Order: sequence, then C-alpha cells, then structure tokens
Amino acid sequence: MFFAVSTNLSAATNIKTATPVEDSTKLLKGGKKFAKILKSIFHHNDSVKQAHTFIHEHHRQLKRDKVPTFSTGLDSVTLVTISVPENFELDYEVFGFYPHWEKDYYKQLNFSLLTTVAYFSYEVNPKTGHPNTVHDWETTALVDAIRKHPNKELLLTVSNFGQHNNSEFLKNKEAVDVLTTNLITLLNKRNADGVCIDFEGVPKSSKSDYTSFLITLSNRLKAANSNYKIYVTVPSVNWAQAIDFKAIEQAVHRFIIMGYDYYGKPSKVAGPVAPLKSGKTWEPYNLTNSVDYYIQSGIPSSKIILALPIYGTVWETQNLDIKSKVKTYVGARTLSYIKSAIENNETTYIDPISKSAYNAYALKGKPTTYRQCWYENDSSFVYKTQLIKTKKLKGLGLWALGYDKGYTEIWDVIRKEMAKPIDTATTAKDSTSKNSIISSIVKTLGLADPDGKINKTEAKLVSITNYKTILLYTMCFLLCFAGLGFIIAILSPNTRNKLFNDNTIKAYYITGVLISIVVIFRMLNWINDGLVLLIIGFIAGAFTYYFVNKYIQEKQKDLP
Repeated sequence: MFFAVSTNLSAATNIKTATPVEDSTKLLKGGKKFAKILKSIFHHNDSVKQAHTFIHEHHRQLKRDKVPTFSTGLDSVTLVTISVPENFELDYEVFGFYPHWEKDYYKQLNFSLLTTVAYFSYEVNPKTGHPNTVHDWETTALVDAIRKHPNKELLLTVSNFGQHNNSEFLKNKEAVDVLTTNLITLLNKRNADGVCIDFEGVPKSSKSDYTSFLITLSNRLKAANSNYKIYVTVPSVNWAQAIDFKAIEQAVHRFIIMGYDYYGKPSKVAGPVAPLKSGKTWEPYNLTNSVDYYIQSGIPSSKIILALPIYGTVWETQNLDIKSKVKTYVGARTLSYIKSAIENNETTYIDPISKSAYNAYALKGKPTTYRQCWYENDSSFVYKTQLIKTKKLKGLGLWALGYDKGYTEIWDVIRKEMAKPIDTATTAKDSTSKNSIISSIVKTLGLADPDGKINKTEAKLVSITNYKTILLYTMCFLLCFAGLGFIIAILSPNTRNKLFNDNTIKAYYITGVLISIVVIFRMLNWINDGLVLLIIGFIAGAFTYYFVNKYIQEKQKDLP
C-alpha cells in the first residue's frame, strides 16, 4: 500500500535513459500502459511534496506572521459556550491540541466533551534542548480550568520540525538530557500528566536516535512519576519510515495519526484535506489506509488516536470541477472563518468518495475567478468518527481547539458519536435502591424530620451504603454465624420458652424478621415502593411470629 518514493523515481529515470528506438517501440506497443505509469509517477510525486510539509509548523508560522488567510474573521463574534446534557459520558478518548495563541478560549470549552488536552508547545532548540519558548505554559489559566474537572489529562506538546533540526537534536545526547530534565520540571510545576512529542520530519537516518530518545524519555519520566505518559504524533503517510514501532510501542502511551493535509499547499489539484477513501479520483492515501498501515505496523488499535482537522484549505482553481487544477494556493482557513465567510454564502457539497465537505464558487464581482474550499463540517465528521468505531481505535483527536469558535456543530457530533448515554431512570432507580431501605427504617423509628426530610442520622446511615460491597460481605459473614448460632440455641426447650414468652424479646424478634424481609425483597427488586415494603414486612413478621408461636405451644403440650 505504501511504497518507497525512490521506486517511482527510478522508473522515471529508466524511461528517460532508454534509447530513442527502444523508447518509441515501447510507446507504440504499450502507450496506454506507459501513460498510466507516467501519470502514477507525477501523481505520487505530488503526494511526496505534500508529505514534506509540516502541518503544525505551518499553522504556527501563519499565526506568528499574522497571515490574513489564516484569520478567523471572528474577532467581533459572540463566543458560544458548548453545552451538553448531563445524561452522557464519553465512550472514547477525545484528545485536543490547544495552541498557545488561543489564549483564553478555554472559557468556552465544555471539558465534559474532552478527556485530554495537549498545550502547544515547548519549541525545542535543536542545538541545546532548551526551549526557544514554552509560551505561557507556566502561567496559563488553562491548567487551572482543567484541574477543576476530574479525570481530565493535561499534556505539554514538545515540537521540533524539519529533517535538519530533528537530526541535529536527536544525535546530541546532551541536548536530549537537557530537554528531558526541563520537561520533568515543567510537568511537575503545573501538575501535568505527560508530554506529546510532535517531531515532524524525522529523517530515516535518525531512526535509531529517535527510538533511543523516546525510550530514554519514557524511562526518565516514569522514574520521576510513574503516572507520566508519552503521546507521539505520526504522519498521515509514513514516507520517511523513521519510526521503529515495535521498539517503542511499550514506551508510548498513545500514537496520534495526524489525519490531515492529504491535499494542501503543494498540491496541483484542489482536494480533500482528510479523505476517508480515495477511489479512482484521489491520491491513494487516505484516512482508512493510514489507520490500516499503522495497525499492520504493530501498533495496537487501542493505542491509536485519529486526529482530524477543524480547518480547511482554499485554492483558486481553473474551474469548478472536482479535482480541478490549482492556479493559486490561497491558504489554510479555520472552520470558524469557513462557516462565517464561505459556507453561509455558498452551497456546501459532500464528496461521495472522500466524504469531505467542499464549496466550489466564483468570487463575487469576478465571475471567471473560481475557488474551491475543502474542509470537514458536521456532516462529513460523522463518517470519520464511524471509521474510529469500525477500526476500534482509542479515540478522536482535534487540530486544533479554538478553530471552530463561535460554532458547536463538531461538538454535537462528538457528543452523539463518541459518547454513550446514561440511563437516568436506571441511575435514579439504583440510587433509590441504595437508600429506600434505610429511609424507611429511619422514618419508622422516628429519626426523620416531621416533614419527611432526611436528618443527619439517616444521612450517615445512607453514606454507609456507599461501601456496599464491603458491607455486604461483612453482613453475610456475620449473619451466617449468627443464624447458625440461633438454630443451635433454639433446639433447647428453655431457649424456646424464653424467646416466645418474653414480650420484649418478641418485639426484637418481630423487628428482626421485618428488617430481614424488607432487605430480601429489596435486594431481589421485587418491590420498589418503600411504604409497601414496610406493610409487607409487618404482615410477614406478624404471620411468622404467629405460626412459630403456635408451633411452640403445640410442642409445650407434649412436655411432661
């Protein structure tokens, strides 16, 4: 499925160096085959150029240089807080990169729809291992916001881009040691949960050094804190083959497939940023193939997160046709910009093969100037989340949080596709089951307030039921021996006479039977209503006492 680029280039070289006579003969006899091969060569060379772009670096530069084509266009829009119902819980990991430039966007996030946030980023100085910058990692209130929500994980992204930078850093053991030491300090300072290594463009020649770096980093982090985790980004297409998956699999907690920019700035035709499939229309590289490749490379599907784009790409094209040739690369656009400036004004289509959204339109006032915008919206996102489910991946990733500010459609998809509903009726029933017995008994004993509210005594008894497992086994153990002792004791005539002739003991007996009946009926879920349970308990206790008492009296008549 994925093959070395050199194979195609070698084929091209052979064609060019053949003699003119041989070349002409081959072309005449197999013109169609030659054309197909030639098309394949240039087709895949287009993908090679795209594979050598570094997505996160590109976005960082756009933001740093204030390139207008990456503007959200929403500086004055009212931000929308993402709201969700309470009766759900995430069934998959939902991982999101949080770029430093999004500042206080965390105030609009609903953290119940996220499990993991990776702050972007510690930018590595490849010569020293020290950071060129960590931005405001040490002060950002994002950390405090996350810590208000239980079971959410915070990572520090560590970024290094380009073959030269990665090669220079990875072979420098002192720089590796400095980086590792700095990371331990920074994680500890913000009480974080680990790191996300985002090294894009690692050359094949650095494969061994990259493996050594990841294993060393894992060992050092685990020694500092056994709970620290390492996430590692991997490219959509592993052209460089610079990762030894079998060697690092146990050292890495999650692998994040950067499932975007299959078509981008170097592409000769406009196309899907994150295609589900290719068919005969698109490059043979797509999300499905990427996932299959990494699973076949030895990464368990339970460790794979498929990251999807919350942005799109705009090109000026020759016409409005699918796969139209590119005249000019306009730029990357956030989903916020696309929805406000393009989608609201143009018809949106879903490509039936790639399952990606796109707009094809002529500029206003320039009827012969055509543009195409390819991106992911809520409709196309569903197809990609279905892939995560079908392949049984660990979860979904997002590049990047804040790119859809002002809109909630993507989060609606996450709630519907990545979460499972909680049966509130069952939950309420279980809660009632825990407390109804205690409540009934307490109210019967007069420990509840006159208006029926639970007082402190009942609250304490109810809290005990939270330890139901330990309590259950303890009660079973005690009841077993207590019951055995009772049976042995009642075999004695003196015990029977004492038990059924003393009114005080009779009251204890009836109460004991009452509680036992209530507990048994409640555990079997035969009846849920507390009042009915009390009535049945009293009746059962009275009848049991009556028949046992009659039995004892009959036995006493036969005594001498």
